Amino acid sequence: MLGYKVLAAGLSNFLAACVCADTQASISAAGTTQGTATELTAADNELTTVGAGSGVALASAIAAGDSQTVFNAGANAVKVYPPVGMKINALATNAPMLLATNTGCIFKCVSTTRVFGVLSA
Repeated sequence: MLGYKVLAAGLSNFLAACVCADTQASISAAGTTQGTATELTAADNELTTVGAGSGVALASAIAAGDSQTVFNAGANAVKVYPPVGMKINALATNAPMLLATNTGCIFKCVSTTRVFGVLSA
């Protein structure tokens, strides 16, 4: 869920989860750096167009407790960047994780500096 979208309205965590479980399909990866990658704004994201070396970035407003899922249905592996100043798993700050084709990953924000990713089989 991307709770930052509605928690300011005073909704409970349960209601926020219901509202924020949005899905975006047919996303095209773009750019080759964190700053030029396509920003993912939905909770669940399906990439269908992935050029060689292209990337996506997790939501810049993601906060502790939020999660995003990414599924790569494109033709190439995709770079998944954390929000600026954060790291994914044990990677360096701002470094991308490479997500293979036909693979999904759940990204969970656990602090202001770290996101952890859990890969599908």
